[in-house]
Amino acid sequence: MSMIFELLNSASINSVFLFVVALVLLFISAYIGKYFFKKRHGNNVLVDDETNIVLGAILSLLALLIGFVLSISIQGYNERQKTEENEAISIGVAAQYTQLLTPEQQQTTKTLLVEYLDARVVFFKSGMSQENQYWQAISFQKQAELWDFMTTEVAPKEHASINVILSAFSNLYVSQQNTLASWKHHVPNAAWFLLIVFAICANILIGYNIRGLKGKNWLIFLLPLLTTLALFIIAEIDTPGEGVIHVVPDNLLLLKQNMF
Repeated sequence: MSMIFELLNSASINSVFLFVVALVLLFISAYIGKYFFKKRHGNNVLVDDETNIVLGAILSLLALLIGFVLSISIQGYNERQKTEENEAISIGVAAQYTQLLTPEQQQTTKTLLVEYLDARVVFFKSGMSQENQYWQAISFQKQAELWDFMTTEVAPKEHASINVILSAFSNLYVSQQNTLASWKHHVPNAAWFLLIVFAICANILIGYNIRGLKGKNWLIFLLPLLTTLALFIIAEIDTPGEGVIHVVPDNLLLLKQNMF
């Protein structure tokens, strides 16, 4: 059992690895059902009818599970999109409030904001790797430098709008923490385990249902392929910043282009 969960931990990070492993595993399951069980005989009609009922039930539950897990992954993807949008808004608002500062303060603040914005853009592009953790640390460092500058250089001078300025720069930390909270896999390992178990059982029964028959083997190829594609799409959506389907920092890039 522990080996299966270790496999799922690796597969949840690399969707291509999951696709290859799941496809091979489901193909093997289908062939086990077809070639390792006894051949079809004339007195097996009742058994075959019962098998069809069980197969239909398992396929229905598998479809429901795939739909449920897919909805979880899409919810996490939408959450990451929302946090990227909120970060762009927070940085844009902070940049607007710098116009209330003196020219010298504006220059220092905008320099730090550009460095912070660049760090956030790279963060969204770097997935869940070591590079992602590095740019996360850089983001916190730049945010801390901005807050330190606001509290030590701007606040002591009794600026008339200091409260709203500090609130705008405080939101940088809040938006960054919200992104960090959403930057994870939303589909638990237990759900992956259940999906794979149901997929294996369904493919074994598909192979068992056509045992002893010549030809008509397209189900052996079709069901494993379709199931694997569904698992691949779920893994792609559920992995932050990696793969073909991931959140692109379009709002942050547009903000940098237009404001800075």
